[in-house]
Amino acid sequence: MNAPADPKPEGLRARKRRATENAIETSAVSLALELGVENVTVEAICERADISRSTFFNYFAARDYAIVGRAINLPEGTEAFAVLDSSPDDLTLGVFRLLFAAIGHNYVNSEVARLRTRLIAEQPIAGRMTMSSLLESGYSLTSTAAAWLIAHPEHSKLDSPLREAALAVSLMHGVVTTQMSEWMTGEGDVTADEADFHRAIAEYRTLLG
Repeated sequence: MNAPADPKPEGLRARKRRATENAIETSAVSLALELGVENVTVEAICERADISRSTFFNYFAARDYAIVGRAINLPEGTEAFAVLDSSPDDLTLGVFRLLFAAIGHNYVNSEVARLRTRLIAEQPIAGRMTMSSLLESGYSLTSTAAAWLIAHPEHSKLDSPLREAALAVSLMHGVVTTQMSEWMTGEGDVTADEADFHRAIAEYRTLLG
């Protein structure tokens, strides 16, 4: 099956929503750097981002997600499977697509990425919070990918769907982590496109021989 068609140009509403999301995250991480993670409140984030409390919770379920990044909410049922169907012979690529489908866009804000990298380096608690969010997202991705493999055994490459799904998710996380060091050197919102994915995978293959 061919890759999905190029997405339609982003509309004004989507751009405004992403700008608000960026403002919340930038405010949250900046405050964490200034005050310490433990001292950041939702109220302080809202004041700096110039938003209401209700707006904050329309974007983030909790304060910690604004600081280190939220755990993703995957599309449900057939919608998630349709994303994986787009890459039936490359589960890792399918999981990469599913991750950004869950996020709702394929942009990485370089300033937020730089601030979070600095925060993790300076405050160990932020690293633990980040790992917790990644594990939560990874569990959802692994469960969905394993269910897809069980439904489509003709695409399985290993005997255990759960192990295959877990390996694909781990590899995808490795790609994203590796590329983040490049994405955060840009300005504003940079596109996390599939060319980045394929380049990193090729480098993995080189390392593995």
